[in-house]
Amino acid sequence: MSESASDTPARSRGGNLLVIVFAGLTILLGALAVLSPVKVDDPVVTWPKAGEQPVSTVVPLSPYRPLQFDATVPCETVRAAERLGGNALSTSVVGDQGMLVQSKQGKITITASGSTLITEAVPAGSCAYRVLADGNGVRVLRDQTMIAERKGMWPPQVAELTSQADKLPEARGLRVELHTDARYQSSPSVLKIVLLVLHALCLIVTLVLAWRRWGDKAKFAISRPRLSIPDGVVLLVSGAWVFLGPMQMDDSWYLRMAQNASESGFMGNAVYMFNITENPFVLSQYLMQWWGELGGWSLWWIRLVPVLCGLITWVLLRVALASMLGRAARLRFVPWALLAAHLLWFLPYGVTLRPEPVIVACGAAVLLFAEIARARESIAALALATVFATLAIAVSPSGIAAAAPLVMALPWLIRWLRAQTWSGRVAAILLAGAAMSIMVPIGFTDASLGDVLDATTAHQWYYIAHPWFEEIVHFNTLLDTSGWGRRLPVLLTVAVVLVVAIGSGRANMGNDPLRRLTLAAAITTAIAFVLIALSPTKWVNHFQVMQPVATLLLAAALVRSPLPRKVGLVARAAALLLTVGAVALSYAGQNRWHPFTDAGQRFGNHLDVDSTVNDLEPHFGPLYLRSPLPWLAIVLAAWLWTRWRRNRGKLSRVDGERAVLLAAVAGSVVLLFGLFAYAPMRQSPGWTVAKSGVETLFGNGCGLASGVKVLVPSGNSLGAPIGQPTRAGDFTASGRSPMRAGSWEDTKQTWHDDLPDGSSTGTGTLTTAWYPLPATGGTHVTVPLAGQLNGQRLEMQFGAGDPRNPSIVDTVKLRPDDRLPIDVWQQVQAEIPAQRPAFVRVSVADVVTGRGTWIAAEEPRLTEYRPVNDLAKQGTVFADQISGALWPCVNPALIRDGLTDTPGVFLAADEIIDPRILNNPTHVDWGGAWLQTSRTWVRSKVTSILDPEGPQRLPWGQVFVLRYPYHVNKFDLRVDTVDRGGLYRGPSLADNTYPDISRNPGIKPDDIRKQREREAAAGGDK
Repeated sequence: MSESASDTPARSRGGNLLVIVFAGLTILLGALAVLSPVKVDDPVVTWPKAGEQPVSTVVPLSPYRPLQFDATVPCETVRAAERLGGNALSTSVVGDQGMLVQSKQGKITITASGSTLITEAVPAGSCAYRVLADGNGVRVLRDQTMIAERKGMWPPQVAELTSQADKLPEARGLRVELHTDARYQSSPSVLKIVLLVLHALCLIVTLVLAWRRWGDKAKFAISRPRLSIPDGVVLLVSGAWVFLGPMQMDDSWYLRMAQNASESGFMGNAVYMFNITENPFVLSQYLMQWWGELGGWSLWWIRLVPVLCGLITWVLLRVALASMLGRAARLRFVPWALLAAHLLWFLPYGVTLRPEPVIVACGAAVLLFAEIARARESIAALALATVFATLAIAVSPSGIAAAAPLVMALPWLIRWLRAQTWSGRVAAILLAGAAMSIMVPIGFTDASLGDVLDATTAHQWYYIAHPWFEEIVHFNTLLDTSGWGRRLPVLLTVAVVLVVAIGSGRANMGNDPLRRLTLAAAITTAIAFVLIALSPTKWVNHFQVMQPVATLLLAAALVRSPLPRKVGLVARAAALLLTVGAVALSYAGQNRWHPFTDAGQRFGNHLDVDSTVNDLEPHFGPLYLRSPLPWLAIVLAAWLWTRWRRNRGKLSRVDGERAVLLAAVAGSVVLLFGLFAYAPMRQSPGWTVAKSGVETLFGNGCGLASGVKVLVPSGNSLGAPIGQPTRAGDFTASGRSPMRAGSWEDTKQTWHDDLPDGSSTGTGTLTTAWYPLPATGGTHVTVPLAGQLNGQRLEMQFGAGDPRNPSIVDTVKLRPDDRLPIDVWQQVQAEIPAQRPAFVRVSVADVVTGRGTWIAAEEPRLTEYRPVNDLAKQGTVFADQISGALWPCVNPALIRDGLTDTPGVFLAADEIIDPRILNNPTHVDWGGAWLQTSRTWVRSKVTSILDPEGPQRLPWGQVFVLRYPYHVNKFDLRVDTVDRGGLYRGPSLADNTYPDISRNPGIKPDDIRKQREREAAAGGDK
C-alpha cells in the first residue's frame, strides 16, 4: 500500500524515522542480547563422600568426559590394590578411553584415553600420585613433581570410580574431584535479562508503529467466513484423534526432551548427540515443556498441543481462503473441499509430538498475513508474516518452508520500495530485520551464541545431513519408509502442482478468484518444496511443513479442475497420468503404524514383518488400491457421468483427473479414520493407545503401566536345594563370572562355563539340584540365563516321588529371546503344570563350541505375574525414546548436571523395530547420551505380558531390571555457577576421538582428511 493521501511529506518522513529508530534499536538490542554473558552451572563431583571411606560407585557422565579431572592415588592404596588384583583406580569399564591406575609386580602403570602415561616402580614409603586433566591436556605428578604430560589429550571418560582397595584403611587419601560437562546448563545473566526485556518492548513498539504507519487498510483485506458443518467436523475429528491418532517414532523422543528440560534447565537432545542443546530450534519443545509442567506428561495430554495447532491452522486457512476467494468462498462446496484437504494432511501427521504441527500453524499465519499484505500492499501485514515465518524457523530448520509466501511477495514489495523515499525504504528493511529478531528471545534466552555455534558444529559432525541438491533422498525416504497415509498428501500435492503447470500454459488462469488461487497456491507450493530442500535432514515428517499452502492448493483443485475447460488431449492425458500415478504409488506403501498403533489394523498379516509376503497394502479382496485399474474405472465413470449430464443439457465439471482427486482425497480420509476407529475395537479387550487414552481421561489410566504385567518372585519361594548340582565340561570351572552383576536382587549362586583363555572347547552341562515346589503360590518357575543361548539345550524339569531321587514327570523347553546380546540376563520361565509337581530343576547343555559361546545361569525362583508398577515404583525408570510417552506415572530417569540418573528399570519398545533405532540412547556412533550408564548397568529381561491380552499382536515391548556391580550415588555433588561470555566455546565435541569411534554417520570425506591431519599434527594423542 502506498502512503495515504493525507500524509504530508514531513509527516511521512517523521513516521518513517520513528520506525527506523525503534526497528534499529530492536535489532541492536537483539544482537547485544545474543552476545551477552550467561550464568553456567558448574557441577563438581567429589569422591568419596565427605567423611567416608572410598566406596566403588557408578558415576555416569553425559557427555562422557569431564571438563576438569583431578585424582589423587596414595602409594599405600597402590600397594594394597596389587594384593587384591591391581586396580587402584578406574573410571571406565569398557574400552580404553577412561583412566586406569594399576599395579603389578611392584610397578605402577597409569593409562588414560588409550595412552600409557607412566610405568615405574612404586617408591617406598609415603607418597602419592596425582592425575590432572583439563582442556590443555593431562599431567601426572608424584609428590608435586611432574613426571608426565600429554598436551592436547582429552580428560578420561568416566562411567564409574572403582578401586579394589576401597573400604580398606590404605584407601584413605584416595580422592577424585571432577567438573562434569554441563556447558549448556545455563541461565541468562542480569545484563542479558535487561537486554531481552528492552528488546521485547522495542519489538512491540516497532510493530505497533509499523501498523499505525502502514496497516490502516490491511484489516479490510480480511474476510470472516461463516461457521458451517465442516467447522464442527474438524473440531470433532480433532478431539477424537487425540485418542485414535497414530503414534510416531519420535513422539516420546520430543516429550523426553521437554520433560528433561523441565529439570535440567536447558533443552538438550536427551537421547543422543551427548545431550547437547537444541537451541535455537526449540520453540515447539518449550511449548511442550510448559504444557507438560501444567498438566503432566501423558501422551494424550501432550497431544493437545498439536491438536490445538491443527485447529489454529484450520481457522487461519478458513480465513485465508475466504479472503482470497471473496464471493467465490460462499460456494457450498468450498469449506467441504478445504475440510477434505485439511484432514488428508492432519490425520496421518497432525497429532505427532514432533515440531511440525507448530510450524504448520505458523505457516498458516504467514499465508494469511502475506495475502493481506498482497491485497493491500501493507508493509505492516508483511512484517507480521515475517514474525510468524521466523517463529516457524525457530521450531526447526525445515520451518523455512513457511517463508514461501514471503517469496511470493517480492514482486509487489520491490515495486513498493521503488515508489518510496529513502527513509521509507530504510524503515521497511529495518522493520523486516526487527521482525526476524523474534528469534532472539526464543533461541538465545538460556543459551549463548557460543553454545549455539558449538552445538551446531557437533550436530553437523555426528548427524546425517544432506545438501539441498540431494533432495531426492527426501523423496526416496518417503517412498521407502513411510506408509500410504503419509505418502498420499505429498505425492498428490506434487501431482497437482504439475497439473497446474500443464494447465497454466494453455489458458489465462487469472480470470477468476479460483483460477488465481490455484495458480498462486501452486507457485507457492513449488517454492516451499525448493525451500524445504535447504533443510539438512530428509525425514518423512518434514513434509508436513508443506501442509498450509498444500491444503489450499488441493482444496482449490477439488473445487475446480486446474485444467481449463478446453484443453488438448495430450495435456489432459498427462494430467490424468500424473494424478492416477500419484494415487497408485501412494497406496503401494504398507499399512504399518508403529509404534503401538499398528495392533488391530486391517489389510494383510500384521504379525509378519516380511514385507514381501505380509500383503499389507490396502486392498478389498482382489482389488488393490495400488493398482491403477480402480482409479481408471473412476475416470471412466466420470466420463460416462459427464456425457449423460451433457446429453440432457446440464453442466458437468467432473473430469477425469478431478474425479480421481476427489475419490482419492475423500476416500483416504474416510479410510484412514475408519481404520483407526476400528483397530481398537478389533484389538479389544487388549491394551491399545485409544483405550488407555480414554481411561486416562477419566482418571484411572497410567498408559502402558495399566496393562503390562511382569513375572516377579512370588511371596512363597522354592525350598532349599536337595543335594548338589551336576556339572560337566567347562561348567566345572570356578572362574570369575562373565556377568558383572546378578539377575536377582539377592543372587546367591551363579554357574557358568566361560573360559576366556580359550583353553577348552567351551562346552559343558549343568543340571541343578532339585528344588522343592511349595503346594501353593506362584504360577511359574523362572531361571535367569545369559550368554550364547541360541542353539543350546535349555530345559526346566518338573519331578515327583522320592525327594532323594525324584522322577521327571514333565520337561519344558526354555525359549529365550535370541535377539539379545550375550551380556544380558534373560529371566526365562516355565509354567507350573496344572497337576502341581513336587520338585523342579534346571538342565542346561552348552553344545555350541568356540570362544564367547558360554552360558551363565542362576538359581531358579518361584514367580507370578504382578503389575509392572511393582517394579517401576522402586526408583527411577528409563523409558526409552519410543515408548516413554506411554509411561506417564513412572519416575523418569533424567540427565542433569552432566550426569545421568541410575535407573533401576528399563522400559523399551519392541514390535520387532530395527535395533539400530531402539539402541539410539546407548549407541556410541550417535553419541548416545546414556552410553556411560549402559556400560555400568547389567540388564535382566523380565517376562512381561499385556493383560488383558486381546488378539495376538507383535511383542508390545520389553522390561529390564537394571543391576549395578557397584553402589550408586556414593559421591558428593555440588553445583557452582560461573559467568561466561556470549562467544565462549568449550572443547569441541565434533571430534571422533571424543567418543572414540573411527567414523560417524555425519562425517564427510573432507572431514576425514582434516581429522587425519589434526591427528598427525597432535601425534595421535587427542
